[in-house]
Amino acid sequence: MTQAEAPVVNTPWSEPVLTLLRDWQRRAAVGQEAHYARATRLADFNIWFGVPVVALATLVATSVFATLQEDVRIELRIVVGFISALAAVLASLQTFLRFQERAEKHRVSAELWAAVRREIDEMLALHPEYLAERSDPKKYLDDLRRRMDEVSAQSLELGDRYMTEAHRKLSARDGEERAPVAADQS
Repeated sequence: MTQAEAPVVNTPWSEPVLTLLRDWQRRAAVGQEAHYARATRLADFNIWFGVPVVALATLVATSVFATLQEDVRIELRIVVGFISALAAVLASLQTFLRFQERAEKHRVSAELWAAVRREIDEMLALHPEYLAERSDPKKYLDDLRRRMDEVSAQSLELGDRYMTEAHRKLSARDGEERAPVAADQS
């Protein structure tokens, strides 16, 4: 039997239900992409602050050790003191801004959004006959919406910049143009 001859399956998984699922799939994908992007950026910040701290602290320690063996000019002491203070400021900022901790929280959020997206991918890939045997779509959608709300509630805020960029990236990948998903949706 060809696809054109296939019997029409009367399923409660109507086109509006499937359209809603596709919309939620897109929102989950945008949330996933945006959180991964933010996690990557924060991890980069952690490195950008951390490497200079290590280098400057090493330089200061070496300079201090060298000054123990001979009389050092006041200018060198001022430079070493300044470098020491700079290293302390960078280390304090790195600690205060918690780049690595925040990056990990965004990575976890991205993974949660990825799990939601994969589940929706699976549901959309199922044959209509299987969906007809499946439970009530309202019950499934209510449960999915509840889980998406939980993921959204435990995710750190991203801001419009990351959401818009994630949407743009996914649109370019999919070759489609849609309106960006609002930041408060994921």
